[in-house]
Amino acid sequence: MIVKVGKRETNKPNQKNWGIEMKHALPDTQWLYEHLLNRNQKTAVDQVMSAVNRDSQTEAMALLWTIDEEIGGVGGYCLPKNPVQNPFPGGYERPLFRPLQYAASELERDVAYGARYIVQYAGMHLEAVTRQYLKQVQTLGMIRHQNSTLGKAVHQIDKLRTIDEKTVKSLLVFVRLYNMSKHEVNQDESRDRLFSTEDALVAYLSARILGAGLLAEIDLVPS
Repeated sequence: MIVKVGKRETNKPNQKNWGIEMKHALPDTQWLYEHLLNRNQKTAVDQVMSAVNRDSQTEAMALLWTIDEEIGGVGGYCLPKNPVQNPFPGGYERPLFRPLQYAASELERDVAYGARYIVQYAGMHLEAVTRQYLKQVQTLGMIRHQNSTLGKAVHQIDKLRTIDEKTVKSLLVFVRLYNMSKHEVNQDESRDRLFSTEDALVAYLSARILGAGLLAEIDLVPS
């Protein structure tokens, strides 16, 4: 089990538990914030948003990397923020963790400016993780899932019934955000942009939580 499941979750977020800044986030981001992030992670997102709104980038990133490190595994907190410095020149680690390095670079540079790219890089990390999971748990998985999209991989994981319901639901919600980051531009006149700072922060942390959990399931937890 990656995430404990209680009562079956609904698709409608519970607004009374949102942080004060989450009103600008997309509905799927709000769902992940409410149902996937724990209390400390929600508090961290709220504090990071507060620091961003005060133009305190250094404080914001210090808060983010602290909560990121608590998730464990490889994350932006321990990766070079300059993508020219590539700690993963090859092997299985490159597709798994190079996207997180790019996301960390965008977070450090300007989370608002790079929001779409942060969501996209976070999704690329999860796409690689779900492929790796299927490669190791399924017969001929190395061949069958070499190029699976995130959506196809998550639906296959759902069919296996090897991962708990809430994790699968969270992955399916993330798929929608990832697809939006690749294929959509803002058509909602009530929004200035499709992806906000909140979307970027929650997407990054969600990908880290889900990715670290899946890799732990297959005993692939690099130090």
